[in-house]
Amino acid sequence: MARNPVVSIDAVEVGPPDLPAQLPCTATLLRMLPGPDREGYALASLAHPIRFSTTTAQLGEGTYDTRRLAGADPATVVVRADGSVEALVYGLVLAPRVAGARFHPAMTGFPVALAYILDPTQLRDAAVDLTKVHYAAIALISVVDAGG
Repeated sequence: MARNPVVSIDAVEVGPPDLPAQLPCTATLLRMLPGPDREGYALASLAHPIRFSTTTAQLGEGTYDTRRLAGADPATVVVRADGSVEALVYGLVLAPRVAGARFHPAMTGFPVALAYILDPTQLRDAAVDLTKVHYAAIALISVVDAGG
């Protein structure tokens, strides 16, 4: 049985203040899928969740559709009356930072755009739906296990 590649998220170039303290962390690349702007996005499942603290206002500034918070699993996303949001992120969407670059088995310090999956239905979708994810960071990843 073939194994999926495992990557380490090693560092953050730009991102939320609570992310660097949670690194490094590992993620299994589940599959590739197209996005609205290009091919080459990867879905990834984290070995351990990332804790993400934000507000509904900050989430609303990006592509994420904050109306989805109403149906969020309370075990993973808590929205408080003051608009603060606490989430446990189990899935990521990754894309090479430079359009045209590709994921490869020898990646070390490879820059990617990293988005938190806040709506787990994204994991079943045939393409990236930017209303289900929150763009979070530019991160550097390295292959830990090329799978195979």
